[in-house]
Amino acid sequence: MSTGHTHTGAHGCEATHRLLCELFDEDTTAERREAITSDLASCPECMAIARSERDVRAMVRDCCGPAKAPEPLRQRIIASITTVTYTEVQYR
Repeated sequence: MSTGHTHTGAHGCEATHRLLCELFDEDTTAERREAITSDLASCPECMAIARSERDVRAMVRDCCGPAKAPEPLRQRIIASITTVTYTEVQYR
């Protein structure tokens, strides 16, 4: 399975950022995650970037732990997401 990972020279790859986003996305399948990891592993620089990203995400997760937004804030966010506003425009 090809991931579209192409190198642009010694300083990086065109698709690395896109692949990292996909790699760490919870919706990415295990098969796809394996293909991305395998592809990135062919480039030491890309693999270092992937490891760094993984480590940063782990640190943030460890620092924040099970932190959750206060319930009133959560309710306001949910309300704003689910609220639909209509504007009526009348022409004369």
